[in-house]
Amino acid sequence: MHVASRVKTWVEPFVYKTVLLRGEKHAVQFLGALVNDRPPEFAQSHVKALCIRPSIPPRLTIQLLTTCSGLESLALWIPPQTDTADLVNLLSSLPLTFLSLNLASIKPSTYWQPALRNHPVFVNLTHLDIVDHWMLWTSTHGIEYLPLLTHVSFRFWSRGSVSAALLTILRESSNLEVLVLLANSVVIPGTREYLEKQGVRDIRVVVLKHDRDADEWESMQRDAMTMWQRAEYIVGWRRRNRAGPFDFPPGFAFGCTDESSP
Repeated sequence: MHVASRVKTWVEPFVYKTVLLRGEKHAVQFLGALVNDRPPEFAQSHVKALCIRPSIPPRLTIQLLTTCSGLESLALWIPPQTDTADLVNLLSSLPLTFLSLNLASIKPSTYWQPALRNHPVFVNLTHLDIVDHWMLWTSTHGIEYLPLLTHVSFRFWSRGSVSAALLTILRESSNLEVLVLLANSVVIPGTREYLEKQGVRDIRVVVLKHDRDADEWESMQRDAMTMWQRAEYIVGWRRRNRAGPFDFPPGFAFGCTDESSP
């Protein structure tokens, strides 16, 4: 019994470090395990990365974020909310550096300008993944002003013009190291031609194949190479080899998949 207890104590931090919630039932079970079976400080100390899918209702989302107050990485893929005040206050209180979200879910329609420049949720982020595929069609939303941002990614579709926003972010983001464009297999063949025609020629831009938002979090759970790590490797190789913006290292290709590795 003592051995089993010691093993549980050793294993639990790894099990709870990165949590991908499959749906509402799973989220309720996870929350119950934290609140009923663990000391109050357990969730804050051990749950560092959490993925909240669209099927998880707002009330439960608030409970999860309140309990897991030590989150550093969060995927928040909930639909737009009519009242975002409680959610924004909670997010602002978390020590987040990595955030993936539907931007419209926390930005009310009255907050389009000056957008993210002084938004409390975003000021400490180093990594930002925006799921709304249409978000850059009309504006950068102030992404280029986020002071600590080094990594940003977007869903890239063939519809809508995003070149002006991309060029502004690349030019004005003082600490930007990597800009990832996630595209599906239908869009990828025309992506290079689009970027070249629009003058988006920057070695920090990496196009990666993307099928499901959950793929990245499943990679994190199994300690596989993440989107950010693949992009960093590609950009680093380009810098070291003085390669062009559409060149890729051996083992990689334009729009490489999650299984690619150096």
